[in-house]
Amino acid sequence: LEKKDKLKLIISKIKENSKLFFSIILIILITLIVMIFFESKQKKQNALISEEFNKAKILIKNDKKNESFIILEEIVNRKHKFYSPLSLYLIVDFELEKNHEIIAKLFDKVISIKKIDKENINLIKIKKALFLSNYYGEQEVLKILNPIINSDSIWRSNAIQILIDYFSIKGDSLKADQYTKLLNKKDSK
Repeated sequence: LEKKDKLKLIISKIKENSKLFFSIILIILITLIVMIFFESKQKKQNALISEEFNKAKILIKNDKKNESFIILEEIVNRKHKFYSPLSLYLIVDFELEKNHEIIAKLFDKVISIKKIDKENINLIKIKKALFLSNYYGEQEVLKILNPIINSDSIWRSNAIQILIDYFSIKGDSLKADQYTKLLNKKDSK
């Protein structure tokens, strides 16, 4: 009798909580379906961006710079963690846009992508500083590079070297020497 009573008790508990069990299973299934859907959507989006990026590269080879710039700018605006920086680099390297203010804004869009890790963001900031050093003054370059210099970034030495070169080219040997000492101080540790 005890076994039958225990079995009846278990069956009655399952019947009482059947809605709860069913709800939990349904939530798990819906969650899995949603995750699969978003993963599939992301893969399709990545494939589309990849095709557009390759199309822009072909247009560059065919000397259709305006058309390629439009495509690459659109990719930058989508803030894709991989293709947006690459698109920006193509725009800069092939001088697809002459307006340095537009390029600076594109750099800012790429820097604002949250999915890019900190060290890659620092590298992008260094590239921005190099680009802007041709058009803007010392304050703008320092504003970009100082946070990297004052951190423990792997790009710290590169940022200091850029400032040494920048001030040397500008003929400001005093500031170049200051950054050389800073670089040597870090290297001696």
